[in-house]
Amino acid sequence: MPSNSTLGIVCTSAGFGGLEMYTLQIALALQQKGWTVFMLLNTQSRLYEQAKHHFPVKTLQDFESKKNSASLIKKWNRDGTIPLFFTTFNKDIQALAGYKRWFHKGAKLVYQQHMKVGVRKKDIIHRLRYKMLDKWITPLAYLRAETLRYTSVPDSKICIVPLGIDIEKLARKPYSKQAARNVLSLPEDALLIGVLGRVDPKKGQDFLIKAIAALRSEGDYHLLIMGNVTEHEGDEWMQEIKRLVASLGVAQWVHFRPYQESVQLFYNAIDVFAMPSHGETYGLVTLEAMYFKKPVIGVDTDGTHALLENGKHGWLYPLEDLAVFKAQLFQVINNTALTQQKVQAAYEQVLQQYRFESTVELLDAALKQVIFKK
Repeated sequence: MPSNSTLGIVCTSAGFGGLEMYTLQIALALQQKGWTVFMLLNTQSRLYEQAKHHFPVKTLQDFESKKNSASLIKKWNRDGTIPLFFTTFNKDIQALAGYKRWFHKGAKLVYQQHMKVGVRKKDIIHRLRYKMLDKWITPLAYLRAETLRYTSVPDSKICIVPLGIDIEKLARKPYSKQAARNVLSLPEDALLIGVLGRVDPKKGQDFLIKAIAALRSEGDYHLLIMGNVTEHEGDEWMQEIKRLVASLGVAQWVHFRPYQESVQLFYNAIDVFAMPSHGETYGLVTLEAMYFKKPVIGVDTDGTHALLENGKHGWLYPLEDLAVFKAQLFQVINNTALTQQKVQAAYEQVLQQYRFESTVELLDAALKQVIFKK
């Protein structure tokens, strides 16, 4: 690779969820592809604590709130050795665009989308900001369409690169269902519904708790909630849903476990994966469940709808519609032929389209196109 294949990755989020873990994963993979990687991170973040062992890292506390954030990037790149900047955190676009506009017009900027645009952003401020981007990378077609509808980013600058999962890593530690449940201290014979991810009001854990309460007369249904609260944001929601469990009298059937790096335990323990999020932009955990051949029941919107291909690879229900959720759950349980058909198709789709190795190849090609184009 030519010597100017130097990449500055900016992610000043203080959290450590899917976006931040992916950012570290892709940084390591691009380094393996021959890129010289530098990182600019939040000094309070776990991402910094992990990344500093692999890359030259600079830190900026409260970066996004600083009016002179563009000049801080200038200070970081004062010798001009970084020609290409990459971010996965939408709040960092503002600083990078300001840096390019005022200090380094020849810099190349690439944004990889992890969050929906959500609302119209065609005002003068956003038009000037997005004009500085050389490439907008999005993981799904519906997000590309939304970007074209709500922003001034031209279609010529947008490319689709699905976010893939590391199948090799997921396959390393297989567990039997019994072994996984023993490790997690879960009932061996219950039908276990699982939800994995950040504990947050928009993630819908409260809906599943209410569903378990409604299912008590239908059989031995249990719920596994695995995940942590967002760092630096308190645990109010965790306490609220635990109070909901107590008020509904379902403490015996709802199990809370902290997030574990060995997610195989979670997937091998559950029977059904639920995605009750109010609006999941993408959903790497949905892909993981598909890979582990777990039936997926999710809210019929956004990334969940797209990944499940309108129900081809899973079961969908309207947001917080308990009746339809129960009907889909009963179909999963009782129509074994259909369930096996969908689960197998979902598994094959992951192998064909959502491998992390493919993500790296496509992203590497997109970055090279930006930095080396005439």
